Amino acid sequence: MQVILLMILFFFSSIPQEKSEVIITDQRVQVSGYTSLGKFNCDFTRVGMMDTLKLNGGGSNKKLVFKIPVKSFSCGNFLLNNDFRSTLKANEYPNALVTVSNFRLKSGKMYCSMVLDLVGQKLEFPDLLLEKNKEGMSANLILNFELLKLEPPSKFGGLIKVENQLDLELHLGT
Repeated sequence: MQVILLMILFFFSSIPQEKSEVIITDQRVQVSGYTSLGKFNCDFTRVGMMDTLKLNGGGSNKKLVFKIPVKSFSCGNFLLNNDFRSTLKANEYPNALVTVSNFRLKSGKMYCSMVLDLVGQKLEFPDLLLEKNKEGMSANLILNFELLKLEPPSKFGGLIKVENQLDLELHLGT
């Protein structure tokens, strides 16, 4: 009888418990869009950091705050970099601010709250799904220029146009 009790105790103690905290080691924000010539990607990455987040409150209401210099976004070449910075009015709004907080598990999925402060517009996403992947967690948003009160840029008299939709990916490396 004691052997059976020990086996039951061992079995239940070996069931993996849901993590109550997550260690973040890097951050990446990527903005993607389409032009009449094809797709573009602009990203900002910060590595070498270490931050511990408690899930479901856990006694701490920790926030991750990314202050991103708009000039630090890389789009692949200096022409795209300049166009991106000009579109986001980098001289007038030199920093984008992303605040991620309230990490929680619901029905086996991870959610957070995110506030995006970009070009003078403050956008709130109170129930953003974070999807787990091999590098960590990612959240995806679809934004448009109207939401940011911006005009989609065009070049060469309208020959090259940027579509209204922008995809924003927030990646937290673990």
